[in-house]
Amino acid sequence: MPQHATWCEIDLAAIRHNLRQVKELASRNEFFLPGRSGSGQKIKTSMMGVLCVIKADAYGHGMLEVCGVLDDEGVEMFGVSDINEGIALRDRGITTPVLLFESTLPEHIPFICEYDLTPTLCTLEFARRLDELAHKLNKTVRVHIEVDTGMGRLGEWHTGALDFIRQVASLRNLVIEGIFTHFPSADTDKKFTRQQIDLIHGIILELDREGLIIPYVHACNSMGLMGYHTSVMNLFRPGLMVYGQYPAKRVRDVIALKPVLTVKSKVIYVKEIAKGRSISYGRTFVAKRRMTVATIPIGYNDGYLREYSNKAHVLINGRRCRVLGMVTMDQIVVDVTGIGGVSEGTIATVLGRDGDDEITADELARHAKTINYEILCHLGNCIPRVYLEAS
Repeated sequence: MPQHATWCEIDLAAIRHNLRQVKELASRNEFFLPGRSGSGQKIKTSMMGVLCVIKADAYGHGMLEVCGVLDDEGVEMFGVSDINEGIALRDRGITTPVLLFESTLPEHIPFICEYDLTPTLCTLEFARRLDELAHKLNKTVRVHIEVDTGMGRLGEWHTGALDFIRQVASLRNLVIEGIFTHFPSADTDKKFTRQQIDLIHGIILELDREGLIIPYVHACNSMGLMGYHTSVMNLFRPGLMVYGQYPAKRVRDVIALKPVLTVKSKVIYVKEIAKGRSISYGRTFVAKRRMTVATIPIGYNDGYLREYSNKAHVLINGRRCRVLGMVTMDQIVVDVTGIGGVSEGTIATVLGRDGDDEITADELARHAKTINYEILCHLGNCIPRVYLEAS
């Protein structure tokens, strides 16, 4: 097979670096592990468990390859979107606990039992059906319960959470391993987020008083860990930071991360255009002078968004080259006027560093008026990947 003209490079060494940085940051927080004796006594500790979020094919980085690296680093748990991602990990030989954030359909229950996956419980009906099958199979199934403290998406509302948890705890073949919530605005609304933390804290304290000890309590995503100190959360859910991206600008002063994903492409054509010539669909760019332009085989079919038209840049020979005209399905045209050494086969860096300059996911996100998460998923999931073992 011929080599691809456009590809992603995934730096696995950077993933190891980022995870170790995240663990070190998490270890600075002091919090309390729930007591295991049923007495409600808590143990002060500075060790926080890590649940790495690898849903959406590890944010476009390749779930199976990334998971292999993270598993070597000894994370406590993996978080995936659905049953198929969980099964894929088990088929790969991963035995680490896998939490299904979204898988709540009754038809998934046999697979949860067969592949030893940890479901998120949101309804009693699902919990009872899961318990019934687990009983028939003589198995015990670990479960987590999501409490809705303001996300409004999944989970039992916090007002009814205590009763819901008590009823699930009465099911003999289910073990409540964790309770969690989700922050919808950790980066923008600290008051609301602290209220969410207080709600979960109150629920945990009441459960402790009743002797119902839940080992893991979690809510903190990347921004949650950075912006809030809480003594009740003992399982950290990093996603974005593992992949070398920052959830907010101020985080850059606290932790040193390495970007994991780089996108490159090869120039396939170079030509001169005269003043007055137009480029691409809609003729949104018309040359005001004589120019040299290069065509690069990447477009919205590859996750390179149309919103980048006439805005974004690529790096060629360490120099910025602006995208001219509309991004098409599989090609863009860039300005290489005055840049020497550009010919067919010259590498263009679409995302990543070349020399002293860098095209970041944050920069592309600004052009598209979106977030860096979306940029990674778009590009990483659409383009062939090459895995690098060393930085």
